[in-house]
Amino acid sequence: MKRKTLIIFLITGIIGIGAFAFLSSLFHQEVPENTIRILIDKPMNQQHYRLQPLLEHEQYAYIAQEEDFKLVPKNPKLPTLQFHLVKDENTRALLFLKGDSDVMYDTLSIAKTEWVKKQLVPSKAQIFSSPGDSVSELAINDENIKLQNPSVIAAINDALPIKHWAETVFFNWVEPIKKDWIETKPPSQNITLQYLTTYSREGQQLAFLTREALGKIGINVVIHIFEPSLFYTKIKKREFDLFSSTRVNGNKNILDLPHTKTIPLFRWKHGLIIGKRIAVPANIESSLDYSFRFLSELQLQ
Repeated sequence: MKRKTLIIFLITGIIGIGAFAFLSSLFHQEVPENTIRILIDKPMNQQHYRLQPLLEHEQYAYIAQEEDFKLVPKNPKLPTLQFHLVKDENTRALLFLKGDSDVMYDTLSIAKTEWVKKQLVPSKAQIFSSPGDSVSELAINDENIKLQNPSVIAAINDALPIKHWAETVFFNWVEPIKKDWIETKPPSQNITLQYLTTYSREGQQLAFLTREALGKIGINVVIHIFEPSLFYTKIKKREFDLFSSTRVNGNKNILDLPHTKTIPLFRWKHGLIIGKRIAVPANIESSLDYSFRFLSELQLQ
């Protein structure tokens, strides 16, 4: 019996090693000559405004490769920028740690960024941050008669401990905009509000934090989680009391709707992780914005 168990254990181990080797070879990329490899989390095309600053300078030629693409410089001395689409966050993090990527920019959740930060050896990679362009807001449906009371809006605004959240939940990857929590008188009536969010990690996290904070002043929050297309449909039909969204300064927000009040919460910081192959400019943090403009400044060591 023990021998049979040992044989099964050995076979299982061999299969596991084989599967790991197969997956490693599947995701492993040969390092292209004079190329900087960038992981992205969603498809982008030549008209995408994050790439536009690079293309407007006419430094690069855009070459599509199915969902991947590359920007080839006209000056052959400059490195090619190879963009590789990996939709799964865990896979992106592991590929970078494995050395199959040189750059990740705003492509990991805060929790995963912190995890990668703990895994990195300083001599192999660096993490940078800078004030961001994206602002998170809490939207309030002004058509709900209970939310037309200024004292209720004030109570909601005052009850949100943004500074505390920034320090203890978001690892200081956000900068508070609104003032921190203050002692608030609960509304005189019982209120239940419907809060809509998507499946994004930070979106759900903010929904549950809001529910906890408002619960302390007697406002009951019911959270509804939808995939993005249904979320947008319900918002446009005004089937909500509260939702949070993020806007990029200078860009129109799809959720800018009439009869909707917004409470600015915090500004997201940019998160940049760069591998050891890259020579990092001294001013890298000051050049970070919502675009990939800073990539034109990177060189291989």
